[in-house]
Amino acid sequence: MVRKSRISVGDVADIVSAGRDTERRRTSEVALFVSVDPTADREMVDALKGAFVPELGSSVVRVCGFDRVLLASRVWDVAVVLAGTDALGAADMAESCARHGIPVALIVESALDVPRPALPENVASLVEVIPASSASSLVARLGRWIVSAAPDKSLALAANFSFCRPAKIDQLVSACAIENAAIGVIDIIPGADFPVMTVNQAKLAMDIAAAYGRPLSVERLADLGGVLGAGFLYRYIARTLVGLVPGVGWALKGAMGYVGTFATGRALALRFDSDVTKPRMALDRAGRVARQVAKSATDIARAVRGDDCPDDGRGGSPSDEWKSDGVRILPLSVSDGAQR
Repeated sequence: MVRKSRISVGDVADIVSAGRDTERRRTSEVALFVSVDPTADREMVDALKGAFVPELGSSVVRVCGFDRVLLASRVWDVAVVLAGTDALGAADMAESCARHGIPVALIVESALDVPRPALPENVASLVEVIPASSASSLVARLGRWIVSAAPDKSLALAANFSFCRPAKIDQLVSACAIENAAIGVIDIIPGADFPVMTVNQAKLAMDIAAAYGRPLSVERLADLGGVLGAGFLYRYIARTLVGLVPGVGWALKGAMGYVGTFATGRALALRFDSDVTKPRMALDRAGRVARQVAKSATDIARAVRGDDCPDDGRGGSPSDEWKSDGVRILPLSVSDGAQR
């Protein structure tokens, strides 16, 4: 039987092509429409103001009151409506967004306050009601919704808006880990799992870098080298486990495909995380990831052997303009929104 245990020229070409596609998706223009009730809670307004400051110049954000003229002025990828005391007006504005074919999040203090008019299914499916009683819970929930609501633009959204990144990184890592687990289980060509998994992890590395706004450059070679090294490590662990517990190699390779890819994705995210500013902190976090991989490998072997012994685990003001990279964004002063 033909074996394929090495990365080929075709694999390299596949990685290069994937890198170009990732760069195209990273730099895609994203357009967001934000409609704010002038009576909305000031804390919520400030939270949106801070969240929707783009980091790249490939985004358009427009903030206004319940302005249907501006809504119809162009095609928007996502809309957000922040309700205040005028719950009916906010619901009507969200409905207008949905009727234009725009996924829209209607942010309210309580879902019980939202009118429930009978809407066509294609319109109602585009409206997501997000109850948020505090600014801290609002941003995280909104980021998860935006990434799921605009899948074609989710990478560009993560690159532009940091609050969308956690959800996008989770999505990227989970999808790649599940795919590599399946590849480990279904070993059609002996030895082919290693190059295929490594290529997938290389693509994951480029996608994660893009989600953090990093362009395709020579610096990505260091990331790819790290992925290759990690791939050899996980392959060695998988082969060792297969030798210890013969007969269930497919399950062990699938499990290590998932665990290894998940750990690699988290390590890559740490590399770009702006919160990791001190080398010591970065090393500590990387060490925790490595220890978790080792613990998971041990747990896998023990589970397959039927060993019940648990592992102990050692081993500004409201009228200010929003600006970013030369992009001018309308201020969150919306008292005159209806007159625009």
